Amino acid sequence: RSGDTTGALLRDLHIQLLNNPNSAVVFLGDNCYVKPYFLLPVEVGGYDGSKLAQHRIMAQLNILRGYNGSAYFTPGNHDWWNHINLKKGKKRLLAEQKFIEDSLSNFTSLENHKEGTFLPQNGDPGPISKDFNGGKTRIIFVDTYRLIIEEGRKRHTDTLLLEAFYKELKTQLTDASNKHQKIIVVAHHPIHAKGKHSAKLVFLERLNRRFADSNTNYPSYNKMAIHLDSLLKEHNHPDIYYISGHEHSLEYFFNDSLHYLVSGAGSKVDQVKYKSVENAEEYLIWNEEGFFEIDFYGRKETVLMYHRKDDKSELQVHCVAGCN
Repeated sequence: RSGDTTGALLRDLHIQLLNNPNSAVVFLGDNCYVKPYFLLPVEVGGYDGSKLAQHRIMAQLNILRGYNGSAYFTPGNHDWWNHINLKKGKKRLLAEQKFIEDSLSNFTSLENHKEGTFLPQNGDPGPISKDFNGGKTRIIFVDTYRLIIEEGRKRHTDTLLLEAFYKELKTQLTDASNKHQKIIVVAHHPIHAKGKHSAKLVFLERLNRRFADSNTNYPSYNKMAIHLDSLLKEHNHPDIYYISGHEHSLEYFFNDSLHYLVSGAGSKVDQVKYKSVENAEEYLIWNEEGFFEIDFYGRKETVLMYHRKDDKSELQVHCVAGCN
């Protein structure tokens, strides 16, 4: 997106990546916005292959030049163009996937430039697991919009796909727990969040499911979130992080020994009508752009939040969890 802070934040992230080569960075979906929906001032479309779309994607990819870690992009609803038609959405998604993976294949400093940098691939929901840090950390990639599509289809719902997905996710979580790994589940849609996508359904959303599917209160989204959350809580594992975007804000929740982070303020911030709260349960900052970093040092875990007011302000860093 355009805007002064976006460019500054990308430079900030670039510096952090160069200084921390033993790491992985994940872009959490809605990687490109281009076309409005007919005459309405609402952006539904994503990557369309235009020069503008390529420029906006490359602005993100270019910060990975010289980075020696691993980089991943995971899809969001805009990358599917908010289509509820699987065939139409998948066509749009695959075009973006190809552009990102073809471009990053030339970034030879990246540890994973020869393998999948767009996960899950090909419109599949996942889950896809990658182990890091000598097998001490596992990242599980999930395409939550594909799950939402399937949960909301009245006809021809692929129940076998949903059953297979949740069974495999449970298997991967169990395996990681048995190995005492730290677990990071990354997806686009939050399980817990506050913001415009978590507010009461408005009239426009009720008229069109392409808008409604983005709201946590809509049945297809709600079913997906509840099912994911129940699987995570079932493990009673103290080192599980669920990381998402979608809401244009920075949010942290700690419930039932699970960490929930919303890092969707990389390009813009929505003015959320909630007071910022800082206590043992949640730490919320709404009005600045930024991103999160999770550090693992042996048994110690630290969650840091980087944010800035504007391009002229200095980058600020706050410790959110594991600060002692």
